[in-house]
Amino acid sequence: MTMSGESYTRWRAQPSDDEDDEGVEGESRGGRGRGEAVTIITPSAPRLPHVLSHGGQIRLLCVMILMLSVCLVCVGLGVCVGLAWGYARSYRHTSEHIISGSTLDYMHVQRFLHSLLPSMIQYNMKELEEIPQRMLADFVEDTWEFQGLDTTTTTFRVHLSKPDTENPNTVEVTYSDGHKEVLNPLPPTGNPTPFSAYSPAGVVTGPLVYGRYGKREDLATLQSRKINLKGSILLLRHGKLHNGAKMHNAEQAGAVGVLFYPDPADMRGMFGGGEPYPNGTGLPDDGVIWSTVSTLPGDPATPFLPSLDYIYRTGQSSQTLPKIPGHTVSAEVAQQLLVMMDGPEAPEGWWGDLDLVYRLGGSWTLDSNVTNITLSVNNILHEKTLKNIHATLPAADESRVIMVGCHYGSLSINPGAGLGALLALSEAIAKNYLPGGTQRKLVFSAWAAGEYGMIGSTEFTQLYSSWVDSSVIAYLSVDEMLQGTGSLRVMASPTLRQAIREAATQVMWPVGEDVSVYDGWCSSDPLDAHFSNLGSGSDYVSFTAQRGVPSAHFVGMGVDWWSTFSLRHSQYDTRYSYTSLLDPDYKWTHMITSLVGAVMMVLSENELPPVVMTELSTDLYDGWRRFLGLHATTLHKSGYNFTGIIDAIEAELIRMNSSLSDLDRLYHTMPNYVHQYSMPVTGLAHYRWDLQH
Repeated sequence: MTMSGESYTRWRAQPSDDEDDEGVEGESRGGRGRGEAVTIITPSAPRLPHVLSHGGQIRLLCVMILMLSVCLVCVGLGVCVGLAWGYARSYRHTSEHIISGSTLDYMHVQRFLHSLLPSMIQYNMKELEEIPQRMLADFVEDTWEFQGLDTTTTTFRVHLSKPDTENPNTVEVTYSDGHKEVLNPLPPTGNPTPFSAYSPAGVVTGPLVYGRYGKREDLATLQSRKINLKGSILLLRHGKLHNGAKMHNAEQAGAVGVLFYPDPADMRGMFGGGEPYPNGTGLPDDGVIWSTVSTLPGDPATPFLPSLDYIYRTGQSSQTLPKIPGHTVSAEVAQQLLVMMDGPEAPEGWWGDLDLVYRLGGSWTLDSNVTNITLSVNNILHEKTLKNIHATLPAADESRVIMVGCHYGSLSINPGAGLGALLALSEAIAKNYLPGGTQRKLVFSAWAAGEYGMIGSTEFTQLYSSWVDSSVIAYLSVDEMLQGTGSLRVMASPTLRQAIREAATQVMWPVGEDVSVYDGWCSSDPLDAHFSNLGSGSDYVSFTAQRGVPSAHFVGMGVDWWSTFSLRHSQYDTRYSYTSLLDPDYKWTHMITSLVGAVMMVLSENELPPVVMTELSTDLYDGWRRFLGLHATTLHKSGYNFTGIIDAIEAELIRMNSSLSDLDRLYHTMPNYVHQYSMPVTGLAHYRWDLQH
C-alpha cells in the first residue's frame, strides 16, 4: 500500500517507538510518551471557513474510518492471498539443496547456525572501525565479492547536508557590557563536527525559551502561560518526537531558531543507562547527539521520485525542509543557558536532571548580565553521488526475494555492529549455499545515507517500485540491533510473525543453558506481547510504509524493555563503548544476527513458509479497540449516537477475520505445509464498545 505525499508527510512527522533512529532506530529517548493533539496559536493566515459543526466533523471522521476499514479489509485479503499464491507458486522450483517438505526439518537452519560465529561479527566490526567513511562502500563491495556473491550497485545523485568546517555553527551570548562568548566548543581536531542535518543556514537573535520536547502540547502550554514564542529561540530536549517535527512545530509557533540538547533525565535516568560513560552507558554532560531534521525519507530535492539525472529537482526554497535554523548542543551548554534564563518556573513534569531550577525563559536574570543569544548555523547543502551495494546468491526461484539490510556510514561515528552482522550473515550463508544457491532469492543490501533520512533505501524502492511490489516477499533489518541487553523486542508485520516464532525455536538465548530464543523471549516479556508494530526509524520504512512489503526489525533491549544505551549517535558511540559496556562477548549481537538468518532460512528454504493470516485481522482489531479506548469520551460527549457506525466497522473487521481464517485453513492443509502450528486460529468475538464508559 502506497501513501500520498500529504498523508506520508504527516505520518513520518509523528512520534513513534523508533523515531530516534532518525533516520531507532528503537524507542524514543526518554520514553514513549505521546500527548494528545492540541492547537498551537500561530500567526494569522488565510483559512477555509468551518462548514461543519464539531459533531458533524466527528461523524465525518467515523464515516471515513469505516471506509478506511473496508479498504484495509480488501488490501489485507489481497496481501494474504498474494502471499499464499506466491508461496504455492514456488512448488514448481526445486533444487538439490532444498530440504524435503514431507517432514518438519530444521537442518537448513541448523546448518547455517553452525557456520555463524560471534568472532566473525567481532572481526568485521574491527575492520570497519579502521576504514574511512568515504571508503566504506568499496570495502563492503570487495568483501561480498571475496565471499563469492554476485555484487551489484545502484547509484543516485542526491542533496546532502554537512557542516562548514571553515565556518562552524555557534551559540553566542552577548552581555550588557558588549562582549560576546561562544558557549559551544569545537570538537578536537580530527573529530566530526556536531550538526543537525538539513537545518538551513542562518543567523538569528532572540530571547531563549525552554520548550521541553517541542511537542504541540508543550508549545501550547507555553502560550497559555503568556510566554511569547514569536521571534524566540527554543531550547528543546531530545526524545519523544522526531527533531524534524519539533522544528516544524517551532516554525508554526513563530520561533526563529531551535537548539536541541540531551537532558540527563532522558540519557541517564531510570531508562537511560544509569552511570555516564565510561562507567556506564549513560551519555556524559559533554555528549552531543547528531540527528537529521528532514521528515521526508529520501532526497529532499526529489520527494516521492528517484533522484536520477532526468528527474526535476525542486529549488532549495521549495524543498520540504525546515525554514528556520537548528543546532545540537550538549547538556553542559544547555545548563549554562538555563542558569541565565529567567521567567516562571517550568510546570510539573518539565524538569529534567540538570542541577538547577528549570524556568521557561523569555527573559534573562539580572545577575547574568545577558542581553541576547545568537544562533549561527552555516550548514552546506551539496550534491553527492551515493552508492547502495547489493549481493545475491543463485536461486531456484528468482521471482521471490527475501531482502536483508542496514545502512553504512553515519552522521558522526558508528560502532558498525549492524554492518558487521550483515557481512557475517552473508558469509555464513555463502559457505553453506554456494555454488548451488537457495530456493528463493536472498539479497543483502548496504544502504547509503541512512541516518540522513533513509535516503539510499528510499531512492532504491522509488526507482524499482514495480520489482519491489511484485518480487520482494520480506525485508529484514539488522540496523541498530542493540539498545540494551536482557530482553528482545521484535517489530514485525503480522504476516511474518509466525515465521519469526518458528525461527526463534532454533536459536539459543544468550542467558541460561539449552534455552531457545523463543522461550527466553517469552519469559523476559512480562506482558507476553512478543511483537510490536513497526515504527519509522530505519530503512524498513522504505519497504513497509511506501511499498507494503512485510518487514521486521530486531532489537535487544534492557531487562525493563527500555533502551539502556544512550550513547547512540553521539561522539561516544564507538566500537569500544559497544564492546566494553554493552555486549563484551558479542552474545546478544550474535543471537540477533542468528535469529535474522534463521528467519531468512525459514522463508527461503521451506516450500511453504509458516504464515498465520489472521494475525493481520487481530492486529487491526486491536488497533481499532485502542482507538475507541482513546476517544470514547470525545465520542460520548459529542451528543451523537455512533453505535451504528462502530458496529459496522466491527462487522467489517470480523468479516475480514472470518475470510482470513478460511484462507489459513486452506493454506495449512496444503500437502507441503509441514510446520508446527502452535498458534491456533481463533475468530474474533464480537466486541461492542460501550460509549457510556
